[in-house]
Amino acid sequence: MKKCLVFIGLVCSVLLSGVKSTNTGDDLVETPVVDNQNVPLLAMFDMTKVNKRIKAYFSDAFEMRMSNLVKMKLEDVLLSLKIDKDVKQYIENMKGNLTLNIEMEIKDYFDHVKQNLTDALFEGVHAYEATSVALQDVRNETQRMQNDMKSFWNSLQEVQKFIANQSDNLHRQNKNKCEGELQDCGDLKGTGCTSGSYNLHANGKSPFSGYCNMDTSGGGWTVIQRRQDGSMSFYRGWDDYKNGFGDPTGEFWLGNEHIYKLTSEGRYQLRITLEDWNGDTRYATYNTFSLGNEDSSYKLTIGGYSGTAGDSMTYNNGAVFSTKDRGNQCAKQTVGAWWYKGCTYSNLNGEYLRGKTSSDKDSHRGVAWYEWKSRWHYSLKKSEMMIRKH
Repeated sequence: MKKCLVFIGLVCSVLLSGVKSTNTGDDLVETPVVDNQNVPLLAMFDMTKVNKRIKAYFSDAFEMRMSNLVKMKLEDVLLSLKIDKDVKQYIENMKGNLTLNIEMEIKDYFDHVKQNLTDALFEGVHAYEATSVALQDVRNETQRMQNDMKSFWNSLQEVQKFIANQSDNLHRQNKNKCEGELQDCGDLKGTGCTSGSYNLHANGKSPFSGYCNMDTSGGGWTVIQRRQDGSMSFYRGWDDYKNGFGDPTGEFWLGNEHIYKLTSEGRYQLRITLEDWNGDTRYATYNTFSLGNEDSSYKLTIGGYSGTAGDSMTYNNGAVFSTKDRGNQCAKQTVGAWWYKGCTYSNLNGEYLRGKTSSDKDSHRGVAWYEWKSRWHYSLKKSEMMIRKH
């Protein structure tokens, strides 16, 4: 429409641009013209209707244009208003929905929390009830255990008293046993008596003092000889060796008569322990050992060797005892007293020479045990001979 109005205006402008007119009034226009003979003429045109029609045309066109513009603007405004209204309604709806959703979620949350708390409280009540029952059971069990413990404690005290009484009785019995009449030291085995001197009553005869070794190989050994420091001379006569000499807690010989009486009452074994001057020790055990009476010159019966020292006494089996004043001359030669044959491979009652013997003396002299040192000319530091019934 806008393009059409512009085109009409342009046509009118061209048509009128070629006419030189004189406006004599509002509605009259003078326009020069020529006739067919080219004679100039002046024509008057009445423009009243033309002006009205143009005015009307422009007025209608303008009004239509303006109407359309207004209508379009109004439509834009209405559309804008409608959009705003829709947006507002949408926002309101969203707000309502949002509020409703939040309220529902909050309500659901609190309902869920309430339910959980209710469930937890219910479980707590049940747990408390169960715990209360369990605690009561524990209290009852504790009380029962305390009663049992009290009863046990009373019983334990009674047992302790009984044991103490039995221990006292056993101690008295052992003390009586340790202090009582002993056949030999074997009677002390299992009594708790310690090593030391005891009164022995071999064959019920007159008591004599002996030493009991309760520590070596199960205890119960009756010691018949000990050498340890050279404090006692062993180069003695027959009577001393018959009756015994020395201190049972130190160096001593029990006495052939006592040894005879002991070994005549059963089967005895002999154990010999030896120590050299370096502190090394050895032992020899003979499962058979006994002496004859004095009329047999205390003849030796020995055999059944075992041990670590080597066998230096089986050679002496069947030999009689000799001293410097009775029996075999080897006693004088070796400066001792022993069961000699063509002399001996052992001489534990020999001269105490403190290690190596001097070359100017007989090779058999000294506290000798040939099979250990595999030579003569060596005197041991310690020896101990002890017997036990088996």
